[in-house]
Amino acid sequence: MENLPDELLSNIFICLFAKQLAQMRSVSKSWNALLSHSSFIKSHLRRSIHHNDQILLIFQHEEYFSDFKPFTAKPSRSPCLELNNFIKLPVNPQPECTNGINVIGSVNGLICSTYGDSVIHIWNPSLSSVLTLPPYSTPSNGYNSFKIHFRFGFDPKSNDYKVVKLTGLNGPYENVVTWWLQVEIYSMRKGSWKLITERFPSHITTITNGDDVCVDGHDGRLHWLGYDYISENTDLKMIVAFDLGSETFCEIPLPDSILNDDRDIVLGVLAKKLCVMTHVGVDGTCDVWVMDKYGVAESWVKRHVFSQFDVGAWLLINVKKLNLAGCICGR
Repeated sequence: MENLPDELLSNIFICLFAKQLAQMRSVSKSWNALLSHSSFIKSHLRRSIHHNDQILLIFQHEEYFSDFKPFTAKPSRSPCLELNNFIKLPVNPQPECTNGINVIGSVNGLICSTYGDSVIHIWNPSLSSVLTLPPYSTPSNGYNSFKIHFRFGFDPKSNDYKVVKLTGLNGPYENVVTWWLQVEIYSMRKGSWKLITERFPSHITTITNGDDVCVDGHDGRLHWLGYDYISENTDLKMIVAFDLGSETFCEIPLPDSILNDDRDIVLGVLAKKLCVMTHVGVDGTCDVWVMDKYGVAESWVKRHVFSQFDVGAWLLINVKKLNLAGCICGR
């Protein structure tokens, strides 16, 4: 094996699982250098996504399920099987910890989650490794009511995984933001938080569905569903996007036909394109809209219509489903 050329070794290693490659790194310095090279990591990730049996990790909320479990793991090709014993959580939820584990997002097989009041982890289930982020700042005691939103994504331009933190100060109305503080970003490559000058749009007073569907951030962009409260009973909905490379915000309009309806809305990704799922409780109709050309309002197309969706079915859409393709990156 020592005399095999690197090209041939790469062709052999790329077929192995991430956990096996982690063991191979300890064989020799040359193997460790080969398996740690960014080009090999990217190639292995691409192959894992397209060729390996992917695992859906479903985190369930105690409020909706009587037989509460922290999560359920299922192979995508055999959804009747469970692999819970194969995947171990980075922490064991304690009864006194009321917040439990809250998933922020999942990209390339890495899972970002919060535990307790302020601990954030980036977890690699394929390697059974976890990175604990340094503490983040919170508003001073002078602010009694504030809300912090986190998002997790991958920046392909810098080959970096980032956590974005939005902090909104609430006014007299609960969950209605009167002032957004500076945006903070954690860089996995640098291992630290930083403040950026770009501000979250000030006219957005509420963001919802912060982390209901963890499919965002894989293409270097993050998205929030925002509301601009014009008057007491009227609000304007739009999508707020953040580019992890340029670290700038922009706004994307929703399809015109859903703006004035009383619908529940969830953002997602379908076939690598931004999508919007809407639900009308009266007749149980669920529509799925896809933005064919990113950022172009006229390119929204209604792709699917599902009828007779009850409340329970809609809640299942909001269960966190994470795609674990097997990532060998980590620290």
